[in-house]
Amino acid sequence: MKGLLLKDYYMILKYCRAYLLITVVFVALSFGGSDNLFLAFYPCMLSGMVPVTLLGYDERGKWDKYAGTLPYTKDQIVSAKYIIGMTTQLLVFAFTAAAQAVRMITKTGFDINEYMVLMSMIFLTSCVASSISMPFIFKLGVEKGRIAYYIMIGFVCAGSLIGSNVLSEPISIPAKSAAAGACILGIAVYAISWYMSILFYRKREYGEQMSGGSYRSFFMFYTTFR
Repeated sequence: MKGLLLKDYYMILKYCRAYLLITVVFVALSFGGSDNLFLAFYPCMLSGMVPVTLLGYDERGKWDKYAGTLPYTKDQIVSAKYIIGMTTQLLVFAFTAAAQAVRMITKTGFDINEYMVLMSMIFLTSCVASSISMPFIFKLGVEKGRIAYYIMIGFVCAGSLIGSNVLSEPISIPAKSAAAGACILGIAVYAISWYMSILFYRKREYGEQMSGGSYRSFFMFYTTFR
């Protein structure tokens, strides 16, 4: 598992450096006003695309075939991507949380209830958005599963719109309850997505192995009795 995580870490350093610049730009733009919360939601969604990007490079380099010769289980291959995704999302979420706190202090005045509700919605949207695409990609591959990316963007847009409407009115729900509920729901959705991806990847690989085995059996039968 450490080898898989180290491999993905090196790939992030080489292929995902632009994500850091985009994140900084969007966080900086979010200081311009509080009406468009998409600027605050988007960096966390973007961080959820890191494992998808890594999977794309893996397929392009035939890593998914080469990994079958290494002492890694299918569960470990899937789990490595989810751990990488979880790590990048938490780092970006912490950066976004700090930036939003500074924005509120300097622009509108810091309101703990509004802040907790906003961050809980960003956390929940981030978890759910990243959880949508991964099972599709592990089941169908990056190219065929790319449609889930557009679903994810739509979900983030909807989340930012709902967040804008919620925060435009006085907060009537307990902030601590909202934060706790969002965290529990987000973690649960991410865990379910993780489990589904493992099941899909097992079946996908098993199907490929069975197809290959059937072909080899037919070839041996044909060469023996021709």
